[in-house]
Amino acid sequence: MKKLMLALFLGLATLSLAACGGGGVDYPVEYFNATVTGSEASGSAQVFSIDTTGFYDMTVEVTVDAGTITAYDVISHEESADYGGLLIDDTNYIDDLVASNAELSGAELDAYAGATATRDALMDAALAALEHYTAFYE
Repeated sequence: MKKLMLALFLGLATLSLAACGGGGVDYPVEYFNATVTGSEASGSAQVFSIDTTGFYDMTVEVTVDAGTITAYDVISHEESADYGGLLIDDTNYIDDLVASNAELSGAELDAYAGATATRDALMDAALAALEHYTAFYE
């Protein structure tokens, strides 16, 4: 009976460790003006949840596959509708951000006037995702 209980305990402990995911990463991990709060495997890619701050707090999900950003979604934000919100809603800007990957810089991706803090926050999240992927998943 003791062996059965021990085996059951060890099995549950192993399952709980495996369920934590993140390759043993102790979240949150801070980079730049962004904090990676978690990750989830999606096929061969990793989807990172990232908190960052433009004028206000925002949460994004950045998908990285083989060291390349393949998707970028703003999950929540409180940026103003007529400045930062315009930038977030601009699918061309987000597409350019995804296409830029390791070549990210503020000069390459212009923002709307008044949305510089939002642009910087979006870029910081992308850079944090790439850095985090390189540090823990490459």
